[in-house]
Amino acid sequence: MAKKIGILRGREDNFPNMLAQIVERKTRGRVQVEQMVVGAEPLRKRWEYDVILDRISHDFPYYRYILKSAAVEGSYVIPNPFQWSADDKLLGFNLVDRLGVPVPRTVTLPVAGSTQLYDITPQSLRNLKYLSPEDWERIFEYIGFPAWLKPASGGGWLAVTRVRSREEFWHNYNHAVHHEKRLGLESEAEDFAVRRWLSRTLVFLLQQDIPYQKFARCWYLGGEVMTARFVPPDRVAGQRLGRYEHDPDFFGRELLERIEGYVRLINESLGYEINTVEFLVKDDVPYAIDFLNCVCDLDVGSIGPYFAERTIDKVADYLIRCVEDPSARLQRRNGLWTKLVTGQTP
Repeated sequence: MAKKIGILRGREDNFPNMLAQIVERKTRGRVQVEQMVVGAEPLRKRWEYDVILDRISHDFPYYRYILKSAAVEGSYVIPNPFQWSADDKLLGFNLVDRLGVPVPRTVTLPVAGSTQLYDITPQSLRNLKYLSPEDWERIFEYIGFPAWLKPASGGGWLAVTRVRSREEFWHNYNHAVHHEKRLGLESEAEDFAVRRWLSRTLVFLLQQDIPYQKFARCWYLGGEVMTARFVPPDRVAGQRLGRYEHDPDFFGRELLERIEGYVRLINESLGYEINTVEFLVKDDVPYAIDFLNCVCDLDVGSIGPYFAERTIDKVADYLIRCVEDPSARLQRRNGLWTKLVTGQTP
């Protein structure tokens, strides 16, 4: 009887369709890939999938509830839905900094407009310190300008803003959610959707801007690493996608080994099996700036044919191993994440 992989996906077609074809071709039908169908589900439902690949629960939380139950009932879910629910950018930067990987200076900020949240009054916030002008000045001196103002959770560049001065910071920090000014998105519908999304998160980070000479985007795929030279999009000019280039000599052997060593350390420690990590390189020092992308973009239209072919092939190989050999499942291999989040020395 064939084993099965279930895929939960959103709007993407290219990656999941290619993945299904490759898995079934490599296994000659021993492993089948299906689109998982979720409805109103009873307690203790045991799904028919040996492995479930989640590509959408970050956007549709109902799936996350189902996936946690599926994991309890015996399906191996990638990424780990329990850990994914616990992760955020602040926690990630804290843990990666503890691992000794260079990261930008970062401060988490109190919520702007807190009292405008539902059923929150000044009395609800008695533990929240009022930040004086002197406090804010110390924050600005520590981070410096330009800086990045970004949500503490989420992705896709939603509400990520480069602020070049105190005035730009205050404008964005105070107006991003609660005021009437448009966020500069393409349509009113998109603007409204982002505001609703922000109303769920609301916690922001202010982070040092790294004036880099090189930009690396690395895939971690079931224990293997691939690195691309990345040219980010010019969002001021309306570009939405960056450019991925296969150019190993661009980084040099020593720097590339250091970057890819950090990629392995981060993912093995945080427990991710499929992920991307971004580094800005300044004066040959790679700074990790983004590493919580366990539903990373693997579409050929985004990353190009060279990387799409190779990354999808590696994902297929890892999923096949997870189905046919449970000992190959990386989630169960180490407890570093547990040690890190409980303050133990990794």
